[in-house]
Amino acid sequence: METLIHDLRLAFRSLRKTPGFTLIAVLCLALGTGATTAIFSVVNAVLLRPLPYPQPEQLVRIYEASTVKAGFHGSVAPANFLDWRRENTVFAQLAEYNTVSVNLQSDAAPERLSATTASANLFSMLRVKPELGRTFLPNEDQPGAARVAVLSDALWRTRFGADRGIIGRTITLDDQQVTVVGVMPPDFSFPATSQIDLWVPRIFTADQASTRGSHYLAVVGRLKPGVTLDAARAQMKQIAARIAQQYPDDEGTRTVMLSSMHDDLFGSAIHRELFVLLGASALVLLIACVNVANLLLARAAARRREVAVRVALGAGRARLVRQFLTESIVLALGGGLLGLLVAHWGVRALVALASQDIPRAHPIGFDAGVFAFLLAIALVTGMAFGLAPALQGARVDPRDNLSEGGRGGSTGRVQQRFRNGLVAAEIALSLVLLVGAGLLMKAFLAIERTPSGLITDHVLTLHVALNGDKYNGAPGDRFYTPVLQRVRAIPGVTSAGIISLLPLQDYWTNGNFEIVGRPAPERGHEPFAELRVASPGYFSALRVPVEAGRDFTEQDVPGSLPVVIINQALAKQYFPNESPIGQRIRLDTTAFTIVGVVGDVRGFRLDFAPMPALFTSYRQTSEFMPNNMAFVVRTEVPPASVTSAIRGAVQSVDPGQPIFNVQTMDEVVANSLSDHRTYLWLLATFAGVALVLATAGIYGVTSYLVTQRTREMGIRLALGATPASLQRLVVRQGAVVAVIGTVIGLVAAF
Repeated sequence: METLIHDLRLAFRSLRKTPGFTLIAVLCLALGTGATTAIFSVVNAVLLRPLPYPQPEQLVRIYEASTVKAGFHGSVAPANFLDWRRENTVFAQLAEYNTVSVNLQSDAAPERLSATTASANLFSMLRVKPELGRTFLPNEDQPGAARVAVLSDALWRTRFGADRGIIGRTITLDDQQVTVVGVMPPDFSFPATSQIDLWVPRIFTADQASTRGSHYLAVVGRLKPGVTLDAARAQMKQIAARIAQQYPDDEGTRTVMLSSMHDDLFGSAIHRELFVLLGASALVLLIACVNVANLLLARAAARRREVAVRVALGAGRARLVRQFLTESIVLALGGGLLGLLVAHWGVRALVALASQDIPRAHPIGFDAGVFAFLLAIALVTGMAFGLAPALQGARVDPRDNLSEGGRGGSTGRVQQRFRNGLVAAEIALSLVLLVGAGLLMKAFLAIERTPSGLITDHVLTLHVALNGDKYNGAPGDRFYTPVLQRVRAIPGVTSAGIISLLPLQDYWTNGNFEIVGRPAPERGHEPFAELRVASPGYFSALRVPVEAGRDFTEQDVPGSLPVVIINQALAKQYFPNESPIGQRIRLDTTAFTIVGVVGDVRGFRLDFAPMPALFTSYRQTSEFMPNNMAFVVRTEVPPASVTSAIRGAVQSVDPGQPIFNVQTMDEVVANSLSDHRTYLWLLATFAGVALVLATAGIYGVTSYLVTQRTREMGIRLALGATPASLQRLVVRQGAVVAVIGTVIGLVAAF
């Protein structure tokens, strides 16, 4: 211990004598360790940290899957869920849920909330306890049960002022009185990747409980102790096969898929992206280490006379190596401490920029695992970049370095080549990152320039959700039509319409249809399209061209000819050699006549080709309308300036109806690219840091070599060399190293 303290004292004293060198080395290491620690903290929070529920390894997600469409799986029909829960013997509990939006109505302004409707055993299946009150009782999802709700901690604090008397109080959700029975802890969220405001029990009606054709439930189960996932898969497939055999018209092409909840939430794409970023940050750290190793080599060469004196006084080589390594580790720990600050800033910036793109972004922080990781990489990097300089610095011949006129601070050809090799390695590593970031930039720009099929400038979008029973059967005539009339009358508005799902949203609604007059296709090969409900004015608001036929009109009402408009992708796929106008399409039991063909719009994302799509009139197909509809308003004034007038138009028809998700169409397009943009931004940042470090490495080595060759330069000038020729000599030597590193980097990048 005494020897260690002595070595540390000598290390601090030595580093204090060269503040410039120490500062540069610590800053280089801080950048490398900070970047790596920031990304590791994300990987730790998202992928390594277990789900925040007791025994999370027992939690399993269950999907219904198609036996004829490879890779197709989705939500579960209520009747199938009830059969699964009744017949299985491998799960301790099964629960269903889905996320919806609800309107909270009170004397204050109405507010749109995110809610999870679930079976009453959801909380007991997860084995979580409330902060206040209780969770659901077993019978509170049965017909006739009183309506209750459990609040999130965030909603309890922001809307209800953290009032502990909230338990037992009634609130109004979608025109229904609901009793608050509990408040969950601050760290609870379910589903784990969503910000949920409250939870309410789902009560199935008799018709809902018997349906097998409507699939909208998410199902999660907890395995019994000792039951494996494979055993659960085997039994659930047997149950699904029995259901398919008993109900062939509904379920003849469906089976089940099971996966652990962790794998379901954080799939292979997230794994791949995060580990690529971790690898990129590790390359930055490696470049920083190489840079510091080069600086240490140069410093060791400058200290040859000092080391020679120590050897002459009896210091052994092992003692010198230990001293040099101690200095390296002190530098690494200093870089690690400063890197902790860099990592803190990096995580805060990352969460601010990409919280919507990273699952479980808000719990990201520094725990014991992250600190252990930081300490480990500091010690390992200290040993890694310090070993070669320590071995080389301790290899000193006192006779050569202490004799009068000895070489002193000069360096050998082998040492010079070694340092040049390190610089070439820096350039190669940074080039790999730069090429990767450049290719991603090229791909991103190609996606960004992809025609979306619509014109987005001066378009405002907002959402309205008609929950409850107030508008059942006629939401178009009783709400949307009068609101649209008022919105179109607002000064500055040129056109307005509604759509069931905006373009470029990260989800879609779709289904099968039948072309009247054609033979029925084989099961699993039915015509398939995106399904939308729209109003007159929607296509003109987004400047989507009507290529054939006509747009919707106000005469497309109940009792008139049911009509449908299709896009060009559907026309090309299903009517390749004929005009689709006048042809009929059957949805459920209703036959619709095609009256128009519109241009293709990228409905999912810009990097997805337009899918076949069909649009029905909002007044003719209220049964197809979701409760959440989007208004699309084109203006000749700044779009944001009409927001309050539109809110007034909505509340003049229904004072308790909030609007939400107000954004321009340009913002919708930008948000659809946010995950690409975040990924690209991070890689580009790492590549830029790597380039700076590599450039600093070239400069440091070149300037050091010039300093060491001052005597040689003076002799060359005395013998007739010009300053310009000496400059070319120095630049040529640096350029050779840069070219070698570039060639190696290009090969590695390829």
